[in-house]
Amino acid sequence: MENLTVNTPVRLYGTPAEAVEQAALWRPGDPFPLLAGPALDRFRRVVGEELPSVEVTRRAGSVVSTGGPLSRAAGRLLAVATERPHRHVDASGLADAVAGGGLVAVVGLASDLAEARDWPAAGNPRTGVLTGRTPASLLCLVYRTLVPEAGARDGAFVVSNPFHQDELEADAVELAEMDRLFTERNQLVVYHLHGRECSAGMPDAVICGRSDDGVPPSGPLPEGYRIPSCLRGGGCYRGDLAEDQRIRAMDLNAVLVFSQSCSTVAVGASAFPPEVSLGSGFLEGTATAVIGGLGSHMAEPGLEREVRDGMASGLPLGDIVARLNSGEGGHRGGMATFGLLGDPGLVLKAPAEGVTPPPVTPHGTEGTEEALETLGHLNDTVLPRCERLPWLELEGAEEEFLGLRRRIRELAYRADAPDLPAQAALLAEAVAEAQHGLIRQAAAAAQREGADFLGDSSPLFDQEAREEIPCAGCGLPRAFRIRLRHRVDRSLVVHTEQCRRCGDLHWSTAESPGTAPYIRGPVDFSADRRSATVLTREIVNPGPRTVRGAAGFAFQTRDEPVLPSWTSEPVEIPAGGVYRFRIPLDLPAYPSVRPDPHTGQVMALLDGVCLLSPAVMGLA
Repeated sequence: MENLTVNTPVRLYGTPAEAVEQAALWRPGDPFPLLAGPALDRFRRVVGEELPSVEVTRRAGSVVSTGGPLSRAAGRLLAVATERPHRHVDASGLADAVAGGGLVAVVGLASDLAEARDWPAAGNPRTGVLTGRTPASLLCLVYRTLVPEAGARDGAFVVSNPFHQDELEADAVELAEMDRLFTERNQLVVYHLHGRECSAGMPDAVICGRSDDGVPPSGPLPEGYRIPSCLRGGGCYRGDLAEDQRIRAMDLNAVLVFSQSCSTVAVGASAFPPEVSLGSGFLEGTATAVIGGLGSHMAEPGLEREVRDGMASGLPLGDIVARLNSGEGGHRGGMATFGLLGDPGLVLKAPAEGVTPPPVTPHGTEGTEEALETLGHLNDTVLPRCERLPWLELEGAEEEFLGLRRRIRELAYRADAPDLPAQAALLAEAVAEAQHGLIRQAAAAAQREGADFLGDSSPLFDQEAREEIPCAGCGLPRAFRIRLRHRVDRSLVVHTEQCRRCGDLHWSTAESPGTAPYIRGPVDFSADRRSATVLTREIVNPGPRTVRGAAGFAFQTRDEPVLPSWTSEPVEIPAGGVYRFRIPLDLPAYPSVRPDPHTGQVMALLDGVCLLSPAVMGLA
C-alpha cells in the first residue's frame, strides 16, 4: 500500500483484492482506494501530483453493478459518494434492473458487461455505463467521476473531417492540429468523424480504441467477434497510415467526449472484441464520460449545440442523452442514436461561450423546417402529378421535371445551408413556371386542334365510380360524375362531370376533389360581336395550402384565329382562396366571326392538378 502525499485523498493498493476489501469499508472522508496503472498516471499528468479529494455530492438516480467483487466494490464507492442506492445483480438480470425511466448508473468491468449480451440502456435511455478494461482503470474512472472537472480547461475542441459541413468551424481537421488534446483537458471534445467500433478516421490519422501498444495478443483470439486485422498480426486496417499516425483514444484528454461516429459506444452488444472499442478507449484515458453513436450512426450537424445547451441548463448527462434520442429534432429518423458511457446523474458545467461552434439548430437556420416541408411537397406531390401528365398528352416538360428533381436533391443535401429557405422558394417558383409552360402549350394546342382531355389514352382508363348529380350548367338533374383510373399508371385518377344536355362540365386529375382546386362558373355566356367583353371564371382552392401554377384559355378555332387568340397567366391561390381569372375578349377586332355558339376551354395546372372546363360563348 502506498500513500501519495502526507494527507492523501487517495490510497493505492497492491492488489485488486486489497482494493475491494477497503472499498467495502470506505466512508466519505477516507482516502479513496485506487490501483496503480496507466489511467491514473495520465490523470495525474493533467491534474498534477496533488490529486483532488472526493466530496460527497448527491446525484439523482441509482447505481447498479454487475460482475465480480471488483465491479461490486466500484459500484458501492460511486453510490456512497453520491448518496444513491446501490444493488448488485447478475449480468442476466441487468436489463430488468435498469428498466424504467430513472437515471441508472451501471458499473462493471468490460468483461463482466459483455455477459449482458445487449446494450444495458436498451430499455432505459437515461442509463449510463461506467466500465473499464482492468480493475485499475475502472476504479480510476469512478474516482474521476467523483472529481469530474479536475484539471479541466474551460473550453471545447472540435475535430472534424474536411468534407463535413462543420469543417470551417472545427479546431482540427488533420493530425497536426490536434496537439492540444495531448496536453490539455478540455471540458468538451467533439469528434465528427467517420468510424467503426474500433476507431474513428481522419484523412491522415486514425483514433484507435486499443489501450496497448498495438501488438497482437499472445493467446487465442476471442470467439464470436469480428476480429480486426491488428489483433491478427496484420497491423491497423488503415494500411495507408504509418504507426505514428495511429492515435490511442486514451491519450486524447477530455472531461466529456461527444462522438458522432458509428458504434463509438458498444458495450454488451459489441461486434468487435471489447479491448478495441473506441468509446471504452476514451475511458481508459482522462475522459469522465462519452456520449457516442450506437450502431450505424448518421451524423446530425449541430447536435453538439444541444449537448452544450443541456450542460448550460444544468441537466444531468442521462437527461441530455435521452433528449438527443427523443427525436424532437427529427434526428436522422432514428439513425442518430446515442449511448452514454459515464454516470447519467453527473452534471457538468458548459464550456465557455465563443469556443464551441455558433448556435445551430438540428436542421439549420430559421425557416429551414418550412423549406424542407416545401421541398417535400414538391418532391412527393407536385412533381409526381406533373410527371403523369404525358398520359394526357401534356408532353415536352419531362426533362425539365427531372432537372427540378435533381435540384430538390441538391438542396436537401444542404439542409443546414443558411440560404436554403431562399433557394427552396426559388425552386418552387421554377416548378410553377414549368407548369405555366405546359399551360401555354395546352392553350395553343386547344386553339389549333381542339381540346380532348384524355386524348389517345382514353382506352387505357377504367371507370371506377359513377353518380348522378345536378348539372352546373342547366341546373337540372341530368348530369353525372365519373371517376376513372389509368390501367397502367394506377396513380393517375381523372374525375369528370358530364351532362346529357350540356356535355363536358369539368375535368380534373385531383386525387381528392374535395380539397383540390376547381374552376367555377357557368358553362354558357352571352356576348355581342360589336362589343368588347370580359369572360371571368373563378378558380377555387378549398385545400389547406397555397397552390401555384397557371391558368389559360383558348377558343377552338382550328385554323387562323377568327376569335381572340389563346392567353395564359401565372396563378397563386392561398389556402381557402379564390382567384378571378379574367379573359378580355376584344370581339370588334374580329368582324368576320360568325354569330354562333363558340366553344372555349378554361384550363389550369396548379400544384400538378390539371383542370379543364368549357365556356360556350353564345355570340349575337
